[in-house]
Amino acid sequence: MPQPFDRTTGASHMPYMKTQDFSMYYETIGTGPPVLLIHGLGSDHRGWEYQENDLKQHFRLVVPDLRGHGQSEGGFTDFIPAHQFAEDLDHLLTHLHLDRVRVVGHSLGGIVAQQFVLDFPHRVEKLVLVDTTPKVTEEIADVVLGWREAQLEGGNEAYFWATVRSGFTPQWVKNNPDIVNHLKERAADIKIEGVVAAGLGLAVTDLVDRLQEISAPTLILHGDRDGIINIKMGRLINKGIKGSSLHVFKRCGHSPTVEKRAEFNRALISYLKD
Repeated sequence: MPQPFDRTTGASHMPYMKTQDFSMYYETIGTGPPVLLIHGLGSDHRGWEYQENDLKQHFRLVVPDLRGHGQSEGGFTDFIPAHQFAEDLDHLLTHLHLDRVRVVGHSLGGIVAQQFVLDFPHRVEKLVLVDTTPKVTEEIADVVLGWREAQLEGGNEAYFWATVRSGFTPQWVKNNPDIVNHLKERAADIKIEGVVAAGLGLAVTDLVDRLQEISAPTLILHGDRDGIINIKMGRLINKGIKGSSLHVFKRCGHSPTVEKRAEFNRALISYLKD
């Protein structure tokens, strides 16, 4: 079973890319064809820790903290639109002298990945969209607002447990207390202001009618019991992107990256290497 990546020994490069208004933290790991990993809302580069040990054997991983998240500094007030995230990633690839990459995005990162391939199609060799959506529906917004209400009432720990209730299957949570506790510790320093700003930006994002413009080979990965972004949104993306494939993880919530990490890693590596 894949174990968390050890950042104390494994990351080969952990610098910042400075722009006019913010500093983007990123890590590069491994060697091979470049793969850009884009984390979800409220997460950071560590959101891929169960993938990195397996992926670094085959690829050069570029793992940033999005604007308003993780160790990235500055660059937001109360609103971060999807196209701003995409522009930041374009700057990062230029900074790293990378022309084309394979792009993998989870949740918020999947929305950013869709915006990125639409804005910079020449940059994307392959696209992988994990438990994501082309638009924030009322159903999704209600879930995220519930997290914010929990945070306002009980702080970051209450926020974390709210995300766990909607993001993971109950049986998995019951069977994996050590991993849940690890994720809880990781979430202690979440930048709630960045979460809010990104959430407001996503609320006005609607890429449904533009899915047909995406020509990059695309794989959609989705848990069938996702309580945040319903599987129907993965099917909508699959229908909208011509030639795309959909892989559904059975008895899995919003994060197959954690719940089904072995199966997820096999599917991801197979697709990216093909």
